[in-house]
Amino acid sequence: MFVRFGALGKLPAAITQNAVVDQQQRGMATLKAISIRLKSVKNIQKITQSMKMVSAAKYSRAERELKAVRPIGSGAQQFYEKAEVEATTDVPQKLVIAITSDRGLCGACHTSVSRHIRNELNKDGENIKVVCVGDKSRGILQRLYGKNIIMACNEIGRLPPTFIDASKLADAILKSEYKFGSGEIVYNKFKSVVSYTTSTMPVFSLQSVTDPVVGVALPTTVMTILR
Repeated sequence: MFVRFGALGKLPAAITQNAVVDQQQRGMATLKAISIRLKSVKNIQKITQSMKMVSAAKYSRAERELKAVRPIGSGAQQFYEKAEVEATTDVPQKLVIAITSDRGLCGACHTSVSRHIRNELNKDGENIKVVCVGDKSRGILQRLYGKNIIMACNEIGRLPPTFIDASKLADAILKSEYKFGSGEIVYNKFKSVVSYTTSTMPVFSLQSVTDPVVGVALPTTVMTILR
């Protein structure tokens, strides 16, 4: 009888051991699994830190390039302002150029440009055509306003943009045979890493620039610059 009581006395320990095994089998992590998980998290942290360093280097380079070319764009805009170039009023058609990137996680940047264009299309969708520079703007506008998109291009801005890129885009627009009286470029003006402003810049047709009947008269100051 004492032997039987001894066997019964070992019963709670066996039950406890079986309960631990059952808990582990139900999904409880073992020490080995926790150790592997910690190593994985540390490796991910190292990769993230490396990505941050690469992004910081790319951002610094892009900021330097932007500061160098921004006066060129401002100078061209001031030229048209001082030259008193005006859009033709007898042609109701309008051209809108959306400037976005091909990829990226900055959804608000692309959405703000597309929202501005959507508002314009809702006002007069019959007389407005869109040129999408970047896959993001095309992806947002194509579903509802695919018929308004006459052209889409990508891989612009992958390298530092040059005058040749702008010339190719302007030449493609002229060869599209779309006659428009006025237009605008919709883009995000950079302020800081976390701040930008959705801005527009006017676009004039070839007739507005070359036809003297429209009222294109170069002031004396512009003529002096050209000389």
